Amino acid sequence: MTDTALLNWTLNSLLVLVIVLIRVGPLLFFMPVIGAKTVPSQAKIPLIVAVALIVAPSVAVTANQLPTTALGFALFVINEICFAAILAFFARLLFDAIQLAGQMVSIQMGMAMAGTMDPQFGNQASLAGQFWTMTAFLIFLAIDGHHIFFHTLVESYRWVAPGTLHLTEATYNGVLTAVAHMFILAVKIMAPASAAIFFSHIAMGIIAKTVPQIPILIVGMPMNILVGLLFVGFSVEYFMPLMISQFENLGRLLPRLAQSMG
Repeated sequence: MTDTALLNWTLNSLLVLVIVLIRVGPLLFFMPVIGAKTVPSQAKIPLIVAVALIVAPSVAVTANQLPTTALGFALFVINEICFAAILAFFARLLFDAIQLAGQMVSIQMGMAMAGTMDPQFGNQASLAGQFWTMTAFLIFLAIDGHHIFFHTLVESYRWVAPGTLHLTEATYNGVLTAVAHMFILAVKIMAPASAAIFFSHIAMGIIAKTVPQIPILIVGMPMNILVGLLFVGFSVEYFMPLMISQFENLGRLLPRLAQSMG
C-alpha cells in the first residue's frame, strides 16, 4: 500500500514538473541575456530543469491539468510557448531599441559598414549599439533584472492556468504600446551622440564653404567618427539611469501583460 501511494505521488510530481517545464523552458530560451545564442544549450538545459524544480512545489499546478490526448497536449504546448514568447518579446523590445539607436548613430558617423557580430541576437550589429547593449546587459544583471522574469513566472500560474492562454484586447494594446515605446526609447538613447554628430556635420559644411582649400571629405569623416565615439562614451552617464528606469518600468508592466492573458 505504501509503495503504491509513493508511486502515485512520484508520478504526480513528475507530471507537475513536466507542466512547469513546458512554460519555464520557452521563457528562459527566449528571455534576454540568458536566452542569448552565445549561451550554450548545455548550460541552458540544466538551468531550466533547476528553475522548474524550484518553481514546481510553489505553484498551484496539478497533474490533472495535463491533457490526455495527443491533440490536447499539442494545443497545451502551443499555448504555453505563445505565453512565454509574448513575455520575452515584450522584454526584448528594450534591447531592440538600443540596437536601433546604435545603428542610427553609426550611420551618422559613417560607420554603417563597420559592424561586429552581436552575441545576443546572432547578427551584425553596429559598434555603438554593441557598446550600449553590453552596458545594458551589465546594468540588467546588476539590478537583478532577471528576477523580474522569475517573479512573473511564479505569479503567472495564479493569473494564467497552464494551457488556458487568452489573448485579449489589453494584450494587443500592451504589445503595440511597447513597440511604439521602443522607437521613443531609441531616440532618447541616441539623442546626445546624434545631436553632436549633427552639429559636427553643420560645422564641416560651414568650413567647406568658407575655406574651400581644406579637403573636407578627408577631414570630415575621421572628425565625425571621433565626435561620435566621444559622445557615445560620454552618454554612459546619461544612459545608465535611463536604462535603470526602463528596467524598473519593465518590472511593473510585465506582470500586467501576463495578467491580461489570463
